Amino acid sequence: MSLSLTSLGEYLLCLVCLELSLADIMSLRQVCRVLSRTTKAKVLWIYILERQALEETIMPPYLNDYERLNSSTIEALVRRVSRLAHKWETQDLSPVRSWKLHLPLAITWLRLVAGRWLFVASSDSSSSKISCWDLSLIFQGCMEPLAEAYLPGQVKTGKLEVQKLGIVLALGLGPEAQAVHILTLRKCHGCHVFAELCCIQGSSHVLMLSGDVVACALRHGDSVPHIINWMAQRVYDIPPPPDDLNIPCRRSVPHLITTWNGALIIVRRNTLEFYTLPSANDSIGFLKLVQISTTWEAAVLCASPSVSSMGSPLRLITISPAGVEICIIEDPLTGLDSAGGFCLDPTPNPEHRTPWYRLSVGQAGRRFLRISFNEVSEFDSDGFPKPRKPPHFTFSTVPSQSCGLLTNSPRASKVPRIVWDTDGEPALWAIPTIDFDEALGLTVVGNIFGELAIYDHVGQHPERCTDLSIDLTDQKTAVPPLLPTTPLKLDLPVAPTLKIVATQTQAGETTWIFMNYDHPGYYELSKWYGEPCDEAWILEHAYGFPGRVLPQAFQRDPLSDGCQTMLFRVGSRYFAFRHDEYQLLSFTGTPSGYLDVVDDGQVETYSRPTAMTERDAFLDGKVKQEGWGETIEDTFDDEDYPDPRPDLV
Repeated sequence: MSLSLTSLGEYLLCLVCLELSLADIMSLRQVCRVLSRTTKAKVLWIYILERQALEETIMPPYLNDYERLNSSTIEALVRRVSRLAHKWETQDLSPVRSWKLHLPLAITWLRLVAGRWLFVASSDSSSSKISCWDLSLIFQGCMEPLAEAYLPGQVKTGKLEVQKLGIVLALGLGPEAQAVHILTLRKCHGCHVFAELCCIQGSSHVLMLSGDVVACALRHGDSVPHIINWMAQRVYDIPPPPDDLNIPCRRSVPHLITTWNGALIIVRRNTLEFYTLPSANDSIGFLKLVQISTTWEAAVLCASPSVSSMGSPLRLITISPAGVEICIIEDPLTGLDSAGGFCLDPTPNPEHRTPWYRLSVGQAGRRFLRISFNEVSEFDSDGFPKPRKPPHFTFSTVPSQSCGLLTNSPRASKVPRIVWDTDGEPALWAIPTIDFDEALGLTVVGNIFGELAIYDHVGQHPERCTDLSIDLTDQKTAVPPLLPTTPLKLDLPVAPTLKIVATQTQAGETTWIFMNYDHPGYYELSKWYGEPCDEAWILEHAYGFPGRVLPQAFQRDPLSDGCQTMLFRVGSRYFAFRHDEYQLLSFTGTPSGYLDVVDDGQVETYSRPTAMTERDAFLDGKVKQEGWGETIEDTFDDEDYPDPRPDLV
């Protein structure tokens, strides 16, 4: 007597399906209704999902109670992560689908949340707005935002975390309204609204959000790292290291602030600073300094600072002169004064050592991307350089612990790169802000032109994977005060213009010619407005001094009519840019005299040289867009923007 496959019963049929590939399961579904019902069983897809997790397939970190999901959602998730893993193996991340929007304001910050929500901050000189889209609606063709609200200042920095209160955003505004606004997205009377949980005046440049703690780098316009308990609205000063903050490597804002094993860590150019975390009434205490290799950009290799397990090493991924590196810190209290690590991806061209910028790590800490520009020099058959390749994405996978690479080995093999170009939409050269979901295969890009694009690298029913998390906007607590839904006029300070107050000549030296706010005429003021890639932008992003740049005075060369030195102020710190030496100097007070004798400790160098690569990409793209028919090298003189990077020489 022979038995048919359909007579085995659902349990045995599920066991049979577990031995099949996903393609075979889909084929089996077409045989008959019995097998179709079996291949749609929830228990089958739960087994497959758990098996994939054990095989180290990257799962969404926000996927917790997956057993509450229906069978079709679990199946869609399994098929998406499997298809995405295959695309990584074949090194083909070309998007299958994309959705594009155009906002009227420049996009300065964005974040993907739980595979469902997209938050975007956009602004111009007159208004600033925070918006949220429901991806499930976008995937079905509805491009209208779920909620919008206006802010009293431009969003410069931001962090986002999913907490018990729901989705919490810490947005650093400035420079016209220096404050940190703690927001949340709530469902109210059937609609979604932005509500304000807290506002901390005087602080800005947000570098961390972890529970009720926000870490900021600016206080009243000055580079003074501090943390804030936003629920208690209490500010904790971070004491400086023994050699103070007023040294070249610490005057600029840090790259990163994070928590680990009960300690607060500040990541700077060459060191890690370790501090104790305060309790309710205690202050912050300095612990020690740990030396690291030169760091230009940094990110933490974990889902969030609050989920790192006690005793596990802190792992940072950085862009350095050597390339992309992993920095590993086992325990700051063991007495070690330096960190271990290895180079994950060496720089391809020793003559162009900053080909990457905008380093970004996925929420699961398993994959990372950066934007590449001018990685290698290519020449045609006649020996002439070929046109520059536009900026493009470069994706890589972080080696897992099982690979044996995440140890203190001196150097590791180069990880494979997957290159992907957005084909010019949106313009990746236009100061982009990016985020990506490494588990679901979604990438979001926005730029200063207001171009916003969502790319799906998988293409298999993304709308079915938007309910993996609970509805984070449906909270039982009272709704906090709502943000305004009509534009707020930004109170932008007026830039100073030329007015000669007094001039003197002593022993052949020219003193400062001071400026005022009520007289037009200084020809270089337009370079200090903070527009993309102007001098104020370079001061913020390359040197690490964000804030409103206020020109104060200038000196003329005694032997010519040209401007030799420009004096300006950011917060309470004064800077002097010497055109003759192409040198930026920094002072705690107003400099006097002609600055013909300069202390080495006053000279500033780039804290993030990768910003200059970003600037090169912007200027190159701008030249091509305006149809000048020239390359960036033909149009912009290198002497206009010096390269004060002694570590690159």
